[in-house]
Amino acid sequence: MAALLPCIAALTACTGEPERPTLTEAARQLVSDGDALVSGIAPGLTGLAQERADQDLNTNCLKGEAQRYFRAKGNFANPSAENPPSLVGLLKGDLEGKGYTEIVDSLDLWEDNVSVAVMTHPQARLTFVLMAQKGTTPNVMIIGKTECYPSSG
Repeated sequence: MAALLPCIAALTACTGEPERPTLTEAARQLVSDGDALVSGIAPGLTGLAQERADQDLNTNCLKGEAQRYFRAKGNFANPSAENPPSLVGLLKGDLEGKGYTEIVDSLDLWEDNVSVAVMTHPQARLTFVLMAQKGTTPNVMIIGKTECYPSSG
């Protein structure tokens, strides 16, 4: 019986909430997921610019905390042939396949050929904002971020 108690305690510990990833682990997944999104749409974009979570930022965090961002933006290569809601739907589907869920419905934010979705990954604690629009440039923006973590420096 005494040998059984440590086994039960070990099993119980494994069934709790998943452990929070480190900032390095979260940033690695953020870049991987962001790169996958961009690679799927890059052929249809011009002027593609990316920032790939390579530095700590503290603009939205408490003092002593930092987070990482992934940003990509570009313009439609053929704007008249593009459908912003379809593009955002495609990007949403890619993220849903990676375990993300939608937290803001694009219909709440849809206006004049602008489509927006906000997706979050509950275990990795990452958030992506996906936006596509006609007319105003950049036409496509993908912004991902980690949550705030204690600063390393």
